[in-house]
Order: sequence, then C-alpha cells, then structure tokens
Amino acid sequence: MPNFKLRIEYDGTDFHGWQKQPGLRTVRGLIEDALESIVQEPIPIYGAGRTDAGVHALGQVCNFVADTLRTPIQIGGGLSSRLPEDIQVREIQEVDPKFHARFSATGRRYVYNLRTEPSAIWRRYAHVVTYPLDIELMRQAAERLIGKKDFTSFTPTRWTGVPPTCDLRELAVDEKDGVIAITVRADHFLHNMVRVIVGTLIEVGRGKWQPEHMEAILCKKDRAAAGRTVPPNGLFLAEVEYDR
Repeated sequence: MPNFKLRIEYDGTDFHGWQKQPGLRTVRGLIEDALESIVQEPIPIYGAGRTDAGVHALGQVCNFVADTLRTPIQIGGGLSSRLPEDIQVREIQEVDPKFHARFSATGRRYVYNLRTEPSAIWRRYAHVVTYPLDIELMRQAAERLIGKKDFTSFTPTRWTGVPPTCDLRELAVDEKDGVIAITVRADHFLHNMVRVIVGTLIEVGRGKWQPEHMEAILCKKDRAAAGRTVPPNGLFLAEVEYDR
C-alpha cells in the first residue's frame, strides 16, 4: 500500500493540541476524519511531533498508509476541501514505504516569538513581556546552551523514554520590526523544552541572571533551576529535517 507524506501548516490557537482526544478539536483528529471521508475507512496518521494546545506549525510533517488508487494530488485536494481554514496542506507526496514522519526525522526547528509591546495583530502569535530585554545578553546565554547537553533542567517531565541529552544545533536570538524571534534547532526535544529555554533566556534579558549561569542550570538537572515555561501562543514548529 502506498505511503503518503504530508507537510501541513496550522494555527494552533483553537486546537487542543495535535494528539487525537475524544470530544476535543485536535489537528490529528480533523485530518483523520477528513481522510476517512476520502478513502471510506479509518486511516491513522503519524506526526513528526505532538504540538501542545495553542502551539502553531509552519512545517509539521505526518505520514499515512492507505489502500487507495487516488493520486497525491487527488488526496491533497480532497483534504483541502474538507479541512477548516486553520489547517492547510502545503505538500503531499508518495514516499518510500519505510518513511515515518517521526522516526525518520533527523532534527526539528522551532521559532518562538516575543514582543515587548502589546499588539492586536500579534496577540495569537507572540508572547508579550512588559519590560525591556537585553538582546545581547540573551545571545550570550544562548551560546552556552548549544551542543550535546543534558536538558533535564528544561523539562517538567521526569521520564518519557526520550533521552534527556539533546544535540542543540542552533539557538539564535534575532530582533526585527518589534518582534524578538528565538530559533531553536536540535536532533530532538524534551516536553516543553523550547518554552523553558525561552523563559530562561528572558530572565537573562531582564537582568536576573548572567549568561554564565546557564552552566549551573544545566548541571543541577532540576526543573526548578531554570526559568518559567512561557505560554504556547508564541511557539511555531517551523521545520522537520530529514536526510535526503
């Protein structure tokens, strides 16, 4: 049976996350419902990551196997006509039967948006802090987190089967047109890891901690040592990486 790969975009504001939950509006649930109406049988889909309630995606990837003669274009058109406006299919293609959206991934890139002034337009897509932030200090702190490190201090979950040592390949802090964008790229992530990293960088930016304090937080392996978990509305799953 053919294996299909989907790249999708969604506004997570009005969803209870990715994972299917009885009686709740979820991204996976709506896509599976739409697929079932196209191929006339239940089709489970497998996502590259389970985004939490309120988290957005520009490049979420999922795959599914279906016993169908329909082409990718036909399936993509059927999905687009059945899905709500806050989910958009950006790409669909038939892939190798061994491809799995989650287990074939070699990395993921997230972007978190901050603003220091309220905005009617950005309120769904950026977290507002009410004090100035020192961007240069945040960048210096970010550099100290890059590399293969144990990020136990940056997750509230004690054990999920996911190794706590992550290869953090990029952590960049950029500012443009009033938006502070924090880009985080790694081989894998722990639950809430990006949101805790951002919360910790905020504490540096506001002057509570110096950049070198990042080493102490990592060494403690204690969630209480890091900054707070920032809200989900500023977080985007930007890209899922695969070997070519």
